[in-house]
Amino acid sequence: MSTYKPKIVRARLHTKRKREDGEELQENGYIKKEDEYFDGLEVFLSLWEYDRHSAWHLWNWKKEDDETVMLAFYEAEKKHPLQRYKGDFERFKADWKAGEYDPVIVYAFPFRAVEVLEVIQEEENNIDKAEVKKKITQAKEAEYQKRRRQRMKKRNRHRKRSWKRCEVPDCKNCPFPLCEN
Repeated sequence: MSTYKPKIVRARLHTKRKREDGEELQENGYIKKEDEYFDGLEVFLSLWEYDRHSAWHLWNWKKEDDETVMLAFYEAEKKHPLQRYKGDFERFKADWKAGEYDPVIVYAFPFRAVEVLEVIQEEENNIDKAEVKKKITQAKEAEYQKRRRQRMKKRNRHRKRSWKRCEVPDCKNCPFPLCEN
């Protein structure tokens, strides 16, 4: 059976970057507010093949850091194009506490902002690429056949005819298409 498990680590985040003289570096002219919340936190991160191992993804966090992570997510939500909770922190907080919050974002951290403290799980990739390609081809073919049947059903719906057999013996120009005479 093909399986995939990402690499999971316990890490400390260093999202506020500083120059050698101590001045904070700003990305795109400002330090993102949510980065301030994550700076110094110890969290669990994952590294995935689907994005070619380009960044660490937030996997989980300690229970005592839940309030801080909640505030960071709220800051990120305010900047998201959907802006589901913009100006409504109480509704966001209620959804968060009830476990009904569904993030529209995936938190990713660059490698330079992560200090790996412990490897919890190594990446495991037992996926057979030939098997995956075969399954994709089969799924595409099945979808094609499904669409083909739907088109035929639609086409035949408009061609309803009554197929009768001719009852006239020895007819030459029978109007019935299935006439055996």
